Amino acid sequence: MPCNGREPLIIHDTKKDERASVFDAIYEANIGSYLGVPVYLKNGKMFGTVCAIDPEPYAFSKEEIETMEKLSSILSVLLENATKSSYNTVDDKLMRLEKLALLGQLSAGLAHELRNPMQSVKGFVQFLFEDQTENRFRDIVLTEIDRMDHLIHDFLLVTQPTAPKRGYYDINEIVFETVELIQTEATLHNVELSISVDCDQFDVHVDRAQIKQVMINILKNAIEAVGENGQVTIDVRTLNDKEVTIEIEDNGAGIPIAILGRLGEPFFSTKEGGTGLGLSISKRIIQEHKGSISFENKKSGTKVTISLLK
Repeated sequence: MPCNGREPLIIHDTKKDERASVFDAIYEANIGSYLGVPVYLKNGKMFGTVCAIDPEPYAFSKEEIETMEKLSSILSVLLENATKSSYNTVDDKLMRLEKLALLGQLSAGLAHELRNPMQSVKGFVQFLFEDQTENRFRDIVLTEIDRMDHLIHDFLLVTQPTAPKRGYYDINEIVFETVELIQTEATLHNVELSISVDCDQFDVHVDRAQIKQVMINILKNAIEAVGENGQVTIDVRTLNDKEVTIEIEDNGAGIPIAILGRLGEPFFSTKEGGTGLGLSISKRIIQEHKGSISFENKKSGTKVTISLLK
C-alpha cells in the first residue's frame, strides 16, 4: 500500500478519513482501519509497504506503530543483504567462468604442443630398437607413450568437443552394437550383461559414434564396479513418442552419496589412477544432444539414466 513519503500512513477509520478515498485499494476493499509503513532500501528506493489492517475502525497505539516501523527496518536490512549476496554470487560465478574458459584455452594449446614431441619420442624409440623384435624396456616406453596420447586425446575432447554429426538412427541398434563391442571385456571380468527394450524401433536424432562412446564409458565403469560375477542391466524405455531413456544399472558397491554430485567433473575419479575424463566427456556429449544424464544410488549398485530426444 502507498504511504506519504517515509512516514507511516495511519487511517483509524477509512469511512471518515478522506485520505482513504484517494487509495482505491483501501477504499474498495472495505477496510475499517489501515496502518502502512514503507520499506526503503539503502539506495533510497522504496521497495514496498508492510501493512496492518482491521475490518473495523481501530485506533492503532503508539507501541503498535513503533513495532511496525521496526519490522520495516528489519525487512529493509534483510532485503539489502539478500540483494548484495545475490550480486556477489553472480559476480563470483562470472569470474570463475572466465577463468575456466581461459584455463581451457591454455590447456588445449598445451595439450596440442605436447603431442608433437611425444610422437617424435615414440618415433625415435621405435627407430633405436627396430632391430630387436623383443625388448621389455621398449615395450614399456611405447605403452606409456600410447597411454599419455590417449589421455591427451580425452582431455582435448573435454576442452574442445566436436559438434555432433547427427542422423536418425534406431536407438535399439546403437545399444545392441555397443554391448557387442564391450562384451569381450565383460566376459574377461566374468560379468553378465543383459538388455531389455520395450519397443521394436525408436529413431533418435543423434551422432551415432558419440552415443556409442558415452555408453562404452558408462558400461566400462559398471563392469569395473561390479568385479567378478557381477551383473549389469541395460533397459531401453520409451517415455513417450518423443523421448527415450537408456538405464544402465549394476550390482556393485554403489557410489558414496557425498560425491554423487561430483561425478562428471574433469580429473575427479573414485578409481585408482582414474582421470574422470570419461564421464566428463559423456556429460558434455549428452548436453550437446540436448539430453540429460543422471546418476543414482540404488539398494545395491549404481544406476545411470541417459535421456535422449527423438
